[in-house]
Amino acid sequence: MTGLGEHLSVQQPLIAALVAAGWTHTPGHRLERELESPFIERELTSALERLNPLVAEAPERAEEVLRPLRAALLSARGAGLVVANRDMAEWLRGGQSVRFLGAPHDVPVRLIDFDDPAANSLIVSDEVSFGVPGHMARFDLVLWVNGLPLAVVELKSPVKHQITWANGATELVRDYQPGWPEFFVPNVLVAASDGRELHYAGVGAPVEAWNPWGDFDEPYPLQGVLDAASDLLSPARLLSFLRDFTLFETPQDNASAELVKLVARYTQVQAVELIAERALDPERNRGLIYHTQGSGKTLAMVFAAARLLRDPAMQNPTIVLVADRLQLVRQLWDQFRTASMPRLVVPQSAAALRSALGQQDRRGMIFATVQKFAGAGVLNERSNIVLMADEAHRTQEGDLGTTMRASLPNASMFGFTGTPIAELNRSTFRTFGDELDDGRVLHSYDAGQSIRDGMTVPLHVSPRKVEFRLDKEALDEAFDALRTAEGLDEADADVLARRASRVSTFFGNPDRVRQVCADIVDHFYSHVDPSGMKAQIVVYDRAACVAYTEELRRLLEERGTGDEVEVVMTVEEAKGDDGAWLQYKLTEQDEERVLSRFRTYGDPLKFLVCTSKLGTGFNAPIEGVMYLDKPLKRHTLFQTITRANRTWRNPETGKDKRYGTIVDYVGLGDEFAEAMKPAQAGQDGPDIDEDALLEAFEQQLHVAMLRFAGLDHENPDGRTLIDAQQRMPKPADRDEFAASYLMLEGIWETLAPDARLNQHKSAYRFMAQLYENMKPAAAGENLLWQRLGAKTLELVHAHVLDVRVTSADEVVISDVDTIRDLLDKDELPGLAAVDGKTVEEIVDSIAQRLKKRLAGSNGDHPIYRSLADRLDRLREQALAAAQASIDWLRDAFALARDVTQAERAEDEGGADGLSLLPDPRIGALTAIFREAAPEQAPEMIERVVLDIDEIVRQTSFTGWAQTTQGDKGVRSEIRKVLRRHMLLKEPGLFERAYEYVAANY
Repeated sequence: MTGLGEHLSVQQPLIAALVAAGWTHTPGHRLERELESPFIERELTSALERLNPLVAEAPERAEEVLRPLRAALLSARGAGLVVANRDMAEWLRGGQSVRFLGAPHDVPVRLIDFDDPAANSLIVSDEVSFGVPGHMARFDLVLWVNGLPLAVVELKSPVKHQITWANGATELVRDYQPGWPEFFVPNVLVAASDGRELHYAGVGAPVEAWNPWGDFDEPYPLQGVLDAASDLLSPARLLSFLRDFTLFETPQDNASAELVKLVARYTQVQAVELIAERALDPERNRGLIYHTQGSGKTLAMVFAAARLLRDPAMQNPTIVLVADRLQLVRQLWDQFRTASMPRLVVPQSAAALRSALGQQDRRGMIFATVQKFAGAGVLNERSNIVLMADEAHRTQEGDLGTTMRASLPNASMFGFTGTPIAELNRSTFRTFGDELDDGRVLHSYDAGQSIRDGMTVPLHVSPRKVEFRLDKEALDEAFDALRTAEGLDEADADVLARRASRVSTFFGNPDRVRQVCADIVDHFYSHVDPSGMKAQIVVYDRAACVAYTEELRRLLEERGTGDEVEVVMTVEEAKGDDGAWLQYKLTEQDEERVLSRFRTYGDPLKFLVCTSKLGTGFNAPIEGVMYLDKPLKRHTLFQTITRANRTWRNPETGKDKRYGTIVDYVGLGDEFAEAMKPAQAGQDGPDIDEDALLEAFEQQLHVAMLRFAGLDHENPDGRTLIDAQQRMPKPADRDEFAASYLMLEGIWETLAPDARLNQHKSAYRFMAQLYENMKPAAAGENLLWQRLGAKTLELVHAHVLDVRVTSADEVVISDVDTIRDLLDKDELPGLAAVDGKTVEEIVDSIAQRLKKRLAGSNGDHPIYRSLADRLDRLREQALAAAQASIDWLRDAFALARDVTQAERAEDEGGADGLSLLPDPRIGALTAIFREAAPEQAPEMIERVVLDIDEIVRQTSFTGWAQTTQGDKGVRSEIRKVLRRHMLLKEPGLFERAYEYVAANY
């Protein structure tokens, strides 16, 4: 009896599924091929004759193609496997030519029929041998297209918990590819499965970079794996990966210049196929791609552009890639350039963009900022233009966005964003989404899906409290003295007081900067640096950038670590920036070198300071922590903190980054939850009656413009502003005008980019310019601040005292009176014996008793280990409020009681006595589940707890929580138990159960 092993339960069903998908099964030992050749040359020769007329005329010409193909195989040991794979991909895609003997010129050679996948020779073989005697490999499954081995699949047993798909992937990466690289030169993708999961990658990809295929909520049952494989490895899908979903690029760090092969993730494939379909739809020409930060949006854009450019139905299109900042355009360009995409154009000016899209009618790809479309007019009316906007929630939603869309009236437009805005007057869903799409989103991939698939990691927030005391009375006296000495009137004094009380004053306080930087350095070297990761520091403004950089450099020099800190910010001397900041000005090349160093493991540049420049588009997987000292909200907060959510593996230790840490010095609290909450089209409030709003706008504009009747606002001259001002001689007239304009502005911002507003643009702009002209000039205030601002700030900083940074991980120690007060209120019944002790004394007493027992003969007993863990967690909890204090004290006394019970059990019965006590892990899990279970089902609690305990004991292994795969496995098993007992939907239950298991198993 063979049992439910790899061959019977995985290999045979998988072959059957692939046959049903269009492949023909031929066992490996029956293939007509030499064992030392990766090709089935008979099949390849037949395909050459079938697909190439010149070869069909003279079949001997096939050898003239086979020779360079054989030579390409040998290059894998010299140039490297990925380089050889890239070069072979050009042959496979039909991008290479051969000049046959006697022929007058080169002709392209086709190896594969992409138009009709079924017209190719399609063979799936099991147990395929390759090599020479003494050095022979055997592959579980190989998929051949026209005799070319395009996919290799390694399989593992579905009934051995300690052996998974990752073991098979490791064999392919560590053993087969370096040992027999020639076989993988034509490879499109490699895959591995254990009957529970299916993962795949391109050659050269480390195991941690392998991806699951398909949108599944848990590791797949066998039928799920077979369905996923039937899709991923179907002839049409495999050839689509070769033609449309494979890229080669050079890494952005300095650690290696080796080429990397990228194959699309399932979510990118889904999005691109929807885009390709929508771009050919004559009725619908918009779509919103909502993919969470860090999940590969930019690569999805690259794959989409490549697919559209190659699609004959698009008739040689133009792809316009748009961002709102030069930095993002450069990052887009770099991504496309390093991926070897063809025909890239970056117009350097608005005139050059107009020429490229207008007079030149360029095809291929054009990169531009949205600002270059200003005043463009209609540039091109072709319908085979596709506009793709990166970070679509940004300025594409204003007038510039309207102008951009009007300049290409028949283009298809797709917005890519991880942070769509859903507000009354700004909605990414309304701007880019099609109203017939579900939720106005063409394709979505949220943070939860991304974390589940291992594409990104969770974010943990470590809050800090920055406290200080402002000696207001002394400050007022000092300020009065300054006012007297400088002879300031009340208005000037108000100006100084107003500017000095800005938020930036307190964020830039020198003592505060010193305290926060000291906390950053301490936290980094104790929690982050040992893992090999690095830190990004986001501060309030550019002045804070400079202050933090200088203080961090001082602290690092004191430590003598040799580590470095750099700042990335814009410095513009022409706009009046402090001359001392010029040393921090970076050219584009300098900035790229800094960012590349930061991304590189082992480079001493470990701290990167910025304020806003790296908020979007910056990708550094090695970033393990972000120190956030800047108030942010909603989509801006989400964009910023997700810089730390990229996956990363330490190249020396092999440990995965399990989560990114955000150390919060601002106290953003609920803002994190609000920022992480997915935006939805319906969140922008009730549907707007746009017709009624437009009617109100036109009526209000007509009434407002009556005041300026007779003025030519479309062709103003030197008298226009004077005449307009004379129409508002009294303050009441100006107030009435301002109120009218502000109402118009609100409606305009709500309706934009409605094309019906265009006819009113001239009058509205005239109103806006008049409103700006009416505002009080700030020149006098600026001069006053230049003269006395530094003195004023010096006064404020001198009276900000006792700055302290406290961590929420620290216990706040209550005093004796606090405990006595709780006892008097009967909040701690039956615990009068602690009267007169502080919480610190109680905890220390427990610690001393536990220390004594842990050092004894039964110190390794689970009871004592559990009690020690509880003590550690108790020390780490914070007393944030009175009720929390009471709860903490109750936990402390419960722990003391349980320690006493354990001591008594050991004294009376030794290890056997301890074993009679309830298993602490089972007891804690029981308590968690009792809170969620129906009252009528107490017996279910015991079953659920025992199921989880048993399964987790089997699934977990030493160090499981330190690896992505171990973590996913345990999560999956807990979900299975909860689903079986119909508890999966209980709010927060999975999270609480997982957190306990992670801490105790």
